[in-house]
Amino acid sequence: MELRMIIFLLTFFCVYGSINFYFFFRARSILHFSGFLQVAILILLISLIVAPVLVRLLESLRYEQIARAVACIGYLWMAFVFLFFVINLSFDLVRLLYKMFGAGPPLKTLFFGLSVLLSVVLVVYGYFEAQNIRVRHLEIATERILPRPGKLRIVQISDVHVGIIIREQRLDRLLQLVREAAPDVLVCTGDLLDGELDNIMDNAERFADIEAPYGKFAVLGNHEYYAGLKRSIEFTQTAGFRLLRDESFEVADIMIFGEDDITGRVPGTTKKSLEFQRALAQSRDQFVLLLKHQPFVNLNANFNLQLSGHTHGGQLYPFGFIVRLYFPKIYGLHELAPGKLLYVSRGVGTWGPPVRVFAPPEITVIDLIGKKDN
Repeated sequence: MELRMIIFLLTFFCVYGSINFYFFFRARSILHFSGFLQVAILILLISLIVAPVLVRLLESLRYEQIARAVACIGYLWMAFVFLFFVINLSFDLVRLLYKMFGAGPPLKTLFFGLSVLLSVVLVVYGYFEAQNIRVRHLEIATERILPRPGKLRIVQISDVHVGIIIREQRLDRLLQLVREAAPDVLVCTGDLLDGELDNIMDNAERFADIEAPYGKFAVLGNHEYYAGLKRSIEFTQTAGFRLLRDESFEVADIMIFGEDDITGRVPGTTKKSLEFQRALAQSRDQFVLLLKHQPFVNLNANFNLQLSGHTHGGQLYPFGFIVRLYFPKIYGLHELAPGKLLYVSRGVGTWGPPVRVFAPPEITVIDLIGKKDN
């Protein structure tokens, strides 16, 4: 896991650094920085590039208010520079075609200004959009017998990312919506938390206050492993969830299977994992709900509904096109085969920038409609 994390961070900073320097050289060609100003801007850019690491360092040293300020500035800049890169690169292609087939005044300065303006507008819009949680309602029919009156309400939350930015007041709307949904069963499909856990453990008790008559269940996501497995498990259990790690639990006449995230897998297949797969294959008489953080699908597995998250629906348009290379189904309800469905949630929180562009946050309310037990 540590090697994968190192590779991820190296790749991320190479790509992110390149995007920042693209902005720098584009801005310098338009604004013609002086020597001193150029050095100052380079220092500022490098500081913004390493801001995610600086945030974690400040968190670990308990400089919480400074860490939150750095996170807000650094992550909003991350959203801006990514959007600028996409928009300005698109304009560069237009300029290239313009040079090849057209004539007239140069558009370089105009397109730079438009790129900056559009990026700022989208970041402001996305900042408020990320706090506007939707409720997605689904009805799924089953031939299986369910508790009276033949309906079971499952509420799914995913990718909350409780951490340096998403906490306390930012959780109020989520908790209110979950209570209003009145779940029979509450499930969390991973990435409940993110970041330095010593500073956010109090938020776990706020989840514990939510009632669900048939129980609350969760699986681990990749960020639970990044934040530290032992403390992540403590947070999840303190929040009142029964953690399913390649385990099953029978409740309300359905069978809930929880599959551990692939991030925690070691080479080879563990005995527990083999037992889990056998149990999943043999569960034929009940409605089978499979909780799995990343929307990888095993069509040979026996389940009726798989609930996943992880993708954030792309979070920042058009980043979703890149996400689709890994997860073709990045959002919504998909019929995989007769009686076999996948729902991928856009999730509630954000990773990195507290911004969502054309990928609003959501909780999912699933009414499972079955035969009445007479």
